[in-house]
Amino acid sequence: PSTMNYLGLEIRPGVSQYAQNRVEKRGLSGKLSFVGCNANVDLDRLLSLYTESADEQVDAFNNELKFVSIQFPDPHFKKAHTKRRVVTPALVTTLAKFMKQGGVVFLQSDIKEALEAMREKFVEDDGLVYFDEHNDDDDDAGETIEEEYGMANPLGIPTEREVSVLNQDLPVYRTLFLRNDVSYPSKSSLL
Repeated sequence: PSTMNYLGLEIRPGVSQYAQNRVEKRGLSGKLSFVGCNANVDLDRLLSLYTESADEQVDAFNNELKFVSIQFPDPHFKKAHTKRRVVTPALVTTLAKFMKQGGVVFLQSDIKEALEAMREKFVEDDGLVYFDEHNDDDDDAGETIEEEYGMANPLGIPTEREVSVLNQDLPVYRTLFLRNDVSYPSKSSLL
């Protein structure tokens, strides 16, 4: 929607700079930005700065974290590399901290095991407390994993990776979580 601002996070600085150059070339500055960072290290700080700047604006509603998409991350199959995965318990906790009820987290991958690893973090620990998995169909008895993860892309605009995978008639696995009404404890309540 035109009322939203978009921020893309990319761990590879060259890729984020390339994307940011495309934003400026297409006249989208002010609505879309890319930042080179490690989401697991920098997200809490970035969102803190974002919400602090929102507090100073008249229309702070437009600065709420409403939608997060994590699309086709590196699966890091090797056990020694699992710590490099994008979706970690800490990331889920950070999203819970900054999202209000109704916020959306959309996950997609062309590797079922990668999606299941991401999904797992949202159905355990803080994810279980603060997020509910969205199901299109209340009657999903007998659904296969492919059908369960076969929802349409809610963004309506596919990534380049998504287009490539679908053009090869390969599956894309997707799921969506909604931030529920459980309040995240404030700093003062934790003291």
